[in-house]
Amino acid sequence: MIKVGISYGFGAENRYYAESIPSDIQLATYKYNLYKANEHKIIKALEEAKTNVLTVHLPIDTTRMPNPEVVLEMMDLFYNRFKCTEFILHPNKGFTPFIIKWWDAYKYNPPYKLCLETFQWKKKKDLRSPLDIMEYCIRFNTFTMCIDTSHIEEIWFDYKIMSKLLQYTSVIHLSNRAKGISQHMPFNSQDGELNLVAFVKDLKKRYFWEGTIILEYMHTYQDKIRKNCEYVKRLVNE
Repeated sequence: MIKVGISYGFGAENRYYAESIPSDIQLATYKYNLYKANEHKIIKALEEAKTNVLTVHLPIDTTRMPNPEVVLEMMDLFYNRFKCTEFILHPNKGFTPFIIKWWDAYKYNPPYKLCLETFQWKKKKDLRSPLDIMEYCIRFNTFTMCIDTSHIEEIWFDYKIMSKLLQYTSVIHLSNRAKGISQHMPFNSQDGELNLVAFVKDLKKRYFWEGTIILEYMHTYQDKIRKNCEYVKRLVNE
């Protein structure tokens, strides 16, 4: 089964903000202090909207925080209140110490997964390529991969390579890109470099993949994201 949702964030300063909450979301919490200041309001709004929280994107400052235990508490909250079992993490500097604290808190057996997001090699993350992330997934069953289609280089879309990566992937951030223009464009943009309509179709028909697709668009494209979400749902159910 392939689930499809939209990246959504609270507050007008969040690039994934929208006036109404979608039914199926990735909760985007990119700054911890901003999230924490509004935590009760966020939880109440999600529960009142009966929103299905498919994934939570952890704050990008998670691995740099002096007290990462507060992020573990946040993960517990969404696991217990919304049954969310997938948490997206950028493998930034300080990634390893945070992971050790996470493992230790659960005696190396956490009830949910950390999904490590892919980036371009030139970004110099602690895990620089999908192969680095895949190695973690092979060694430790507490990890999966989150493939961001607008981040990774085109070589990773080779059928044989992608077939291998998808064995360890539970979440796909879906959006297009264009050199010199933007990342996180509509997945079916005519200006995009990637044929993601074909890729989405292949996920089910050629790769036999199951997991979660999250449409993740820049704020300037938010007017297209809900219609695109319905389109993706149709593609994976053809």
